[in-house]
Amino acid sequence: MPRLPLAAALLLVSCVSTRVESTWTNPAFPGRRIQSFAVFGYTGSPSGRIAFEEALTKGLKQRGLDAIPGYNFVTYDEWPSRDEIVRRLAAKGVQALLMSKVARRSVTETINPVVVGGAVSSGWDSLGFYDYWVAPVSVAEYTTEDTQSVVETVLYALPDDKAMWAARSVTRRTDPVAFADDIAATVAGDLKKAGIVP
Repeated sequence: MPRLPLAAALLLVSCVSTRVESTWTNPAFPGRRIQSFAVFGYTGSPSGRIAFEEALTKGLKQRGLDAIPGYNFVTYDEWPSRDEIVRRLAAKGVQALLMSKVARRSVTETINPVVVGGAVSSGWDSLGFYDYWVAPVSVAEYTTEDTQSVVETVLYALPDDKAMWAARSVTRRTDPVAFADDIAATVAGDLKKAGIVP
């Protein structure tokens, strides 16, 4: 198998849009198994929330987990209390709630000059020829934004409403579906490793 040069490997790592920084399992729930859970996302927009829940649910189901999108219990245009959400889930026999939300977001602006070469005379050289040298001349600039978000994904046991498992991710994604695709494998794998899901 060919090996990547170190520089290429570092470049690949630096281009990763999402990384899961840490996961945590609550030791107060030893041996407790969750068969089914609802997936909720807090994205700030109804369409983004539905797209996120659908994508993450699909990714988890592909990995053998019994996940249900949260929009089956809470429609895009309603804002029930937490108690009401828990009541609806419990009424359908759902054992847990997986919630993802942005804990912190930062935006960095970078001003990028558009540079072109400009010929500048330095006068006659020793042989009697006019000498030119090229100096960069900035003629315009444009601004780029880099958004970085810290996202917390927590599995709450029902009816206890206590955290069983959590993950903290850092992402440059602004598309909820792309972020859901990024974390699905880690969420599924870590929940299985912790023994929380079959």
